Amino acid sequence: MADAPADAAAAPAAPPAEAPPADAAPAPPVADATPAAPTPPGAPFSVDPTTATVPAAGGKSSHKLANGGTTRLAFKVRSSNNNEYRLKPVFGFVEAGASSQLEITRLAGAAKQDRMVVVFAEAPAGTTDAASCFKGGPTKGEVTINITAQ
Repeated sequence: MADAPADAAAAPAAPPAEAPPADAAPAPPVADATPAAPTPPGAPFSVDPTTATVPAAGGKSSHKLANGGTTRLAFKVRSSNNNEYRLKPVFGFVEAGASSQLEITRLAGAAKQDRMVVVFAEAPAGTTDAASCFKGGPTKGEVTINITAQ
């Protein structure tokens, strides 16, 4: 029988995690965004969060575009409502294993549901114009961002 290290027996056990009291109210939900599920290993592209709520009077929402694949990707963002939304950037690149930010700005307008569709395609090495990756070539997929203006 092997001897255990002397200091292992002397180490105190970690205290048990404390549970909230039974009568404690649950934490309030996040009002403006719902995070996406984690990107599964090998998934080429994800957006976090995939839903957002913005004021109909105007506001901003930030989203993380992540490339979980091994190749450089180009993206473009399509909007169901170009009159009341501005996107920054509309086209861009996300390097393999990296992420980029997308900022959606809502201008004042009527309360309604809208959606942004982030389309992605493989970007050949050396490409500097993301829009050119969507001219005639196949895309690799898309992710929808549902936005509620209220």
